[in-house]
Amino acid sequence: MNSQTETETAAERESRAARASGEKVMGFAVLGCLMAGGVGIWKASTMTSGLDVFLCLLGAVTAFGVVFYIFLRAR
Repeated sequence: MNSQTETETAAERESRAARASGEKVMGFAVLGCLMAGGVGIWKASTMTSGLDVFLCLLGAVTAFGVVFYIFLRAR
């Protein structure tokens, strides 16, 4: 009977470790998207062509949109 309890405890530990690992990866993905959006806005402020600015800001908005999607999906 101890083996069942030990097995359940090991399974719970593995599940917790997998969840923590996934949360860490999602945290890095969110941080990367925020950085990409910020760089996109910064680069758009130095561009002269209207189409380039539009495409750069479109990419920045998309990167920020991914962050909001991740947060809303997690809730």
